[in-house]
Amino acid sequence: MAQTWDRGGGRDANMIPLPQITAMARAGAIEAAWALFEAAGYSKAIDNPAALAVKGRLLKDLAYHAPAADMAALMVDAACAYLAADTLTPEPYLLINAAACHALAGNLALAKAEALVVLARLDPGSRVNETPYWRAATRAEAQLICGNVGEADEQLGAAVAINPAEYDDRAATLRQLGRLIAAAGGDATWLDKHRPPASLHFAGHLGVEPDYSPRLREGVDAVLAIEQVGFGFGALAAGADMIIAESLIARGAELHVVLPATVPDFRAISVTPYGADWTARFEMCLLAAASVRIATDVGADQFEPLATAFAAELAMGSAMLNARQIEGRAVQLLVIDEAGGAYGGGALTARDGATWAQTGQAQHLITAPRSALVPSSSRAREGRPDRRLMALIRVDCGGLESLSDADYASLLDSEIVPFEAAAATLPDQPAIIQPITNGRILAFANPATAASYARGLLALDTKLTIRIAGHYGLIHDHGSVLRGPALSLVDEIIAASVTGVLTVSDAFATALQIGGGTASAVYVGDTNSPAFTVPTRLFTVTV
Repeated sequence: MAQTWDRGGGRDANMIPLPQITAMARAGAIEAAWALFEAAGYSKAIDNPAALAVKGRLLKDLAYHAPAADMAALMVDAACAYLAADTLTPEPYLLINAAACHALAGNLALAKAEALVVLARLDPGSRVNETPYWRAATRAEAQLICGNVGEADEQLGAAVAINPAEYDDRAATLRQLGRLIAAAGGDATWLDKHRPPASLHFAGHLGVEPDYSPRLREGVDAVLAIEQVGFGFGALAAGADMIIAESLIARGAELHVVLPATVPDFRAISVTPYGADWTARFEMCLLAAASVRIATDVGADQFEPLATAFAAELAMGSAMLNARQIEGRAVQLLVIDEAGGAYGGGALTARDGATWAQTGQAQHLITAPRSALVPSSSRAREGRPDRRLMALIRVDCGGLESLSDADYASLLDSEIVPFEAAAATLPDQPAIIQPITNGRILAFANPATAASYARGLLALDTKLTIRIAGHYGLIHDHGSVLRGPALSLVDEIIAASVTGVLTVSDAFATALQIGGGTASAVYVGDTNSPAFTVPTRLFTVTV
């Protein structure tokens, strides 16, 4: 990638603090972070332990994303940076990182020698600047490097017991141990018992009698116990949805509700018509929910199948994203009717089941009779013909506004036109291209295709400062002219984006998990859009 980092108004690179560079790397803008690190002169520091530690971190991150032939050399360079920092201010985390880098580079003898020193520093009674969790986790990593899998297993268990709900720290440990095991060609199955609780996507049909709840609840409870579920993502319609939600609440799991419409609209359509019992239970579940997410606000008077499909994608993707972020597992539980077929007679449930099955992750089906009366709806059964569910990508070239016409014309010939020509040869071309100032809004059928296109753009050789923002949601298509509130949100995201990575909305990041392969999403902050009633969470996506 030859794109440049926009430092914002020509600000002196020496004023960029190291934490900001580290945050960029954490967000996935690794090459941009390294370029800024070098421009600020930090890469030449020999007596600054903080700069040397960040240098080790950046080189290690670059190694993870480098071609196999380059990885070992970068890991050795990272180890040298960590060792230089440790020489100035000895800390276990610096030396264990050096040992891990040497192990990943293939120098196991040196890695073991360094790991033994780490273990000596962590002897009981020693004074080190580490939390109890990280002391135990560092011991686990050092023991693993030394080849002592049993001791590593024991120390990882001790670390988890110290702070079982600190999933972010545990995820970092599990990822690091997993890399070390993979590099050594070992068996990583022993890590599974240390993983966080599973993340569940749930759905089912509406035709469940309230009196049938206890029987269905038994089957649901059994699945939740077998899979050790700690997080649940789904809607809250009368019937199967609500019974599963109640089971999640009863076992102390986090319930994350994802609705296709606002709470009053959803209640009016999917709860109230089924009786007072379900309505009371709906209110109790809402009160107990850890979060309530509203996918759209299309209104109760407009039945919109796309809104239901969108909410289902967000719920499935949220379960997968949560599992990926905490290094856990994602599973699905569907309650189906007796109509036969793989997923019963419900079209929506069948769609969810088939979509999930394609990911290869665990899936559980419980059959419950569709015995309750499902009230008919007088609302139109089709949504607006101009409404689409699409992934939007905004691509902007920074710095063009301040150019003179002569300079712009020169850049147009030397960079802009060649860049656009190269972009036109990428696979997964957009369905709609809409010019906007010095950029484009591109529309795709799904986030996976949009992310693939963005990856191709970021790999192009150009001197342009390219920023890319993404969103997934409902948009109005009037003769291939895009309209709607989603465009305002993409405007906000591009303003908060970072060069070198794809910055996207929560909806894009979560839905991407369903078909995004190895795409990794990192939360980087919120934006408050006037087009939406709640803040939008932003993620950077590395694909």
